[in-house]
This record gives sequence, structure tokens and C-alpha cells, in this order.
Amino acid sequence: MNPKALRDEIDALLRDVLRLARASAQPSRAGTDAWDSLKHMEIVLALEDRYGVRFDESEFDALDSVDAIAIAVARHRAA
Repeated sequence: MNPKALRDEIDALLRDVLRLARASAQPSRAGTDAWDSLKHMEIVLALEDRYGVRFDESEFDALDSVDAIAIAVARHRAA
């Protein structure tokens, strides 16, 4: 999957979990009120299910934006 397609998929996944409109700004943990700690865990689990990867707990905090998540997913899938 190319990087843009991966980012687009992750963006859509985040919007679904956070229940954000498509026209809103790209979700990030710092800029999205709905992205609290419970939603963060929902996002991590949804990413693991969707992409067949497992994140270590030490990685959770870094998964805070579409780009950061795309990089982490790509790294796990390449391993």
C-alpha cells in the first residue's frame, strides 16, 4: 500500500472511531477534544485489528496523529 493510501485509510479510521465529520481538520490527539484516553485505546485496538500489527505499550503515546500512526504501521508491517 502506498503511503498516501495508508494515511487516507488511517484518517478514515480515526474519523470513524472519533465520530468526526469528513470536512473537519485532520485528527490529532492534541487538536481533537474527542480523542481522550479511552478513545486512544479504541484507536490502538482498531489499528491492530485493521492492519494485523501489535503495538507495544511503550509506543502508545507516539500514536498521536495520522502521520505518526502511518509511520508506525508501515514499520510494523515491514518487520
